[in-house]
Amino acid sequence: MSLFNNKKLSLTILCLSALYLTWGMVYLSIRFALESFPPVFLSSIRYMSAGLLILIWVFFIKKDRAFPTITQLKIMFITSLFMIVIGGSFLNISGCYINSGTIALLMGSFPLWMVIISWYLGYDTRPSLQVFIGLVGGFIGVIVLAISTGHMGGSNAILGIIALFVSLFGWLIGSLYSKRHDVKMSLIKSLGFQMLMGGLVMLIISNIIGELDNFSISNVTTKSLFSTIHLVLFGSIVGYTCYFWLLHNSPTHIAISYAYVEPIVAVILGALFGNEQIYSSTIFACVLIIISVFFVIKGQVK
Repeated sequence: MSLFNNKKLSLTILCLSALYLTWGMVYLSIRFALESFPPVFLSSIRYMSAGLLILIWVFFIKKDRAFPTITQLKIMFITSLFMIVIGGSFLNISGCYINSGTIALLMGSFPLWMVIISWYLGYDTRPSLQVFIGLVGGFIGVIVLAISTGHMGGSNAILGIIALFVSLFGWLIGSLYSKRHDVKMSLIKSLGFQMLMGGLVMLIISNIIGELDNFSISNVTTKSLFSTIHLVLFGSIVGYTCYFWLLHNSPTHIAISYAYVEPIVAVILGALFGNEQIYSSTIFACVLIIISVFFVIKGQVK
């Protein structure tokens, strides 16, 4: 039996293709944007802008003006807190210390952690031996990459790795929560509220920690500006929408498959346009992580 009918299969392929490309480019855009914007403030701008654009379209073009209920707002806020506030902020913070290719490679371990936590929380059955082999191999790959990156950047690189794993677990918990709590609202409308709420929370945090004290709009470079626009339009509106559609309309292993394609895209783009070096240890870790994730995905399909 096919997992999808023809229409759903077409939408799945379209969303996966868009997700692979847009989120593979996101890490390099974050690096360029951080040259002018502080990390939490950048995440705030990214998601507030995307959320406002979506809600303007929903309310004034689609004329869907029904306001969410308290229950709906609660679900969207919790999802936003984990995925956007924690996931987005700490992802940007990690970008201050480690390069975009390394970020993408470490994020390539996301499906491995998804399997572990989903099983631990009772959402999925105990992983098979094949899945465990994949988990161990992927974990070794992450350790190799983390050690290599640490040697390249010293203690600051370690701080970046820690921030990245905080981001990863925020994204993971938010994904699991969202998948199991139906907001009973159109996908695009719920995403608009999630992004706007998350962006506002991060704006408050950014102000509290003093990020805006030394920020000046006059110091924003053209490269940072266009990178931020890319994050808003493609990283948030296109990428986030495609991911949530896949999360709610396809098996989990399909939705999270982006995590083992985007590292390849990010490493290539980082080398071509970001002058980021590719070390032999990076290649080894990349291959090991990707092979391991394929083991996990294949084991989950059975």
